[in-house]
Amino acid sequence: MKMTQRQRSRRGGFTLMELLLVLAIIGLLMGGVAVGYSSIMDNARATKAETQVNMIMGYIQQYTVKNKGQPPSSSVGLRVLITKGITNDEGILTDPWGEPMEYKVPGTRSKDKFDIFSKGKDKQAGTDDDIGNWESAN
Repeated sequence: MKMTQRQRSRRGGFTLMELLLVLAIIGLLMGGVAVGYSSIMDNARATKAETQVNMIMGYIQQYTVKNKGQPPSSSVGLRVLITKGITNDEGILTDPWGEPMEYKVPGTRSKDKFDIFSKGKDKQAGTDDDIGNWESAN
């Protein structure tokens, strides 16, 4: 049985409209995944910054015990934790957004003698997204 030309062309492939519809659906799905991924990564960075602040607090407590009850001064900063052998993890001194962790003695925002904080996503100190040792005190 022979097929006519018209019958053969109807049996083959997808139309341009069908392909565009599938591509549009895939694009929408990928856009939703990208937005969700961005939110998850922001939350992960904030959690990592909180963990780093808590770890640095522990290192400062070790330093304080070894140095007659005094935390590092602002002039020597957090770098002294590495030079005195309290930790060898230099990465802990940089927050997840690539900025150095901030350290201020005397502290103004925490109940401790010092403030340790990350400037957060906006990389500006003194804003609502700062993550510091005063958070755990609340």
